[in-house]
Amino acid sequence: MLHKDLLKITKWGLGTAVLLWLVGWLMLIPEDLSAQIAAISAEMVKTGRQPEETGIATPIISLSVSAMRLFGINQLSLHLPGFLALIFSLFCTYRLTRIHAGKEPAVLAVLILATSQATFLVNNELGDSSYLAACFIFALWQINAYIEHKNILSLLLSLLGVAGLLLVKNTFPDSASQWPTDPLLTLFVTFSPWTIFFILGMIDLVQRLFFPDQDTIQRHELISLMAIVMPFIFSYVNPLRATFDIYMAYPVASVVTALYITRRLDGAPETFSGLLAYVHAVAAYAALALLFCLVWFTFPADNYYGLVHFMALLSVLTWLIFFSSVKNKLIVGCVVFAIGANIVLTTYFYPNIYEYQAPAKLGIVARANGAGHDRLFSYQAGTPYSLRFYAGAQVTEIDDFGKLVGMKNCLVYTHQNLLGEFKAIRPDLKILGSCEEYPRRILDFRFLDPSTRASYVQSKVLIRL
Repeated sequence: MLHKDLLKITKWGLGTAVLLWLVGWLMLIPEDLSAQIAAISAEMVKTGRQPEETGIATPIISLSVSAMRLFGINQLSLHLPGFLALIFSLFCTYRLTRIHAGKEPAVLAVLILATSQATFLVNNELGDSSYLAACFIFALWQINAYIEHKNILSLLLSLLGVAGLLLVKNTFPDSASQWPTDPLLTLFVTFSPWTIFFILGMIDLVQRLFFPDQDTIQRHELISLMAIVMPFIFSYVNPLRATFDIYMAYPVASVVTALYITRRLDGAPETFSGLLAYVHAVAAYAALALLFCLVWFTFPADNYYGLVHFMALLSVLTWLIFFSSVKNKLIVGCVVFAIGANIVLTTYFYPNIYEYQAPAKLGIVARANGAGHDRLFSYQAGTPYSLRFYAGAQVTEIDDFGKLVGMKNCLVYTHQNLLGEFKAIRPDLKILGSCEEYPRRILDFRFLDPSTRASYVQSKVLIRL
């Protein structure tokens, strides 16, 4: 495989992936841990103090606050620290792979990490995953650099990476109920479309450890294996498992996968045109079938643009697999699938899901209608973090209905079915907006089914008294 060809694939693959990351920043912040980080950071910028105690690691809040102070209180600022952490992870992945095997595998490792499904998902979160991965891969890079060059500075820097890892690591109290999926199952889905290569790479790595070509200690291989296995062990024994704890292993997994691919291409390139190619083709079309179900059945009333994107992806992949003469079809195909699938998700599926984020959408309405200090109330609807962030004001929860309806010139966030009670006493109220809310973090198949969705959502309303 020519380095020039691989570099060309990486340039357009990485460039397109970054553009998709930026598009993902424009989506609403859902009511989860990301909204909590956003609301608390925004209020700290305004008041200079933390409004409440939280289980979120202090460095994560500090990074978000710093970004907001530099670039303003908005959701784009919130994504910048995590984006920089992702870029740093890519850089460390490149440097670590250079130590192992040279420039070609290093470029490929960057491409694999940038286009894995987990990277797209983590980019849309404001949690600790990207920071954990950055600290973890930096420490491993410096450990391997120390083994290679015996430079005491590399050893000290590796300790700095470990310290950063311990400082950032945090298990959110409610994460266990939000993400019950098995870590290995999560890996199979979120490391796609490179999962098959990764499994083969792990088999090859274990074989090289137990049956080395030479009578030498395979230090780099042993460190890579331990670095991949450890996050999974910690996830299994941790009763408060965070959503993407195992993302720490993904940069190293990209290194292992890249080394396996380049070895096979250099040693036995014909293996990539036989059974492995057919398995990847079948897996790709199976994934496309699942993607089609998400586009066609989930939101049938508004799926035109989703279908256009889906048909374009299907056409490009079919041409690439059966009719093109492009070199390294498997690598190009994986990149095309990753980019195309996330175009469909980012421009169609996620926006439709976020139509059911009532706190965020009504928070925007509240801001537009002059929500100010002590003027935004919630009645029997909690104080959602996304409502606080997008409204740009504190939300006061009040249970005294008589006191509330006696107020003038205030905004109230409440349930749609309570609207009649307000109208009975305050017929002069004005409805500013209403929206449905899916109150869970993990998507339920019954919610995705349009015929049963109505029973799994709640209607919220914003009124002015």
